[in-house]
Amino acid sequence: MANYKLNTQLRPDIHKSVNKQLRKDEKIPAVYYFHREDPVPLSVDLKELRTIIHSNAHIIELHMGDKKHICILKDLQHDPVTDEIIHADFMGITLKEDITVNVPIIVEGSAIGVRDFGGVLAQHLWEIEVKCKATHIPDNFTVNVSDLNIGDSIFVSDLKAENFEILTPAKSSIVSVVKATGMKIEEGAEEAEETEEDEEDKADKE
Repeated sequence: MANYKLNTQLRPDIHKSVNKQLRKDEKIPAVYYFHREDPVPLSVDLKELRTIIHSNAHIIELHMGDKKHICILKDLQHDPVTDEIIHADFMGITLKEDITVNVPIIVEGSAIGVRDFGGVLAQHLWEIEVKCKATHIPDNFTVNVSDLNIGDSIFVSDLKAENFEILTPAKSSIVSVVKATGMKIEEGAEEAEETEEDEEDKADKE
């Protein structure tokens, strides 16, 4: 389990003009909430937040002045045009309670169906939803595709669960090897050529 410390600043003024200025300063508005306590408006450094997102950190130690809170990054809002992060929600947790989080999937290996038979590796899931204690959150799920031939798949049911419950449906396909589009086109072209040749032979006989 990877932890990450994130410094924050209280945001007493929540007007849109203030939030706009925050984003110009490479910071974004955020909110911390915990059970029935009142939400706390914050601001966080955008660069630090990106670092957390791209790390394996699931549990965040949120520093708010002289206080610190254990939490998870519950939600992100993105600009519909630029896709830039514009808001973050942090949910406080206790290490003894069960929480629901998304764990990233890492695909490794070179599928035989791709390497030797010209297939294409298609990934259908990038995260797995799990429920567990905060101390048992896996860093990631590693999926090895080396043995996959064309038509083969790896499903959620193939994953091993230790100290956590997988909530993503077991029948969901994570990754599969499929025929390349070009392969289908070539097969169709060959069939068309064979049909044309048959018609020419028939005309010659007539």
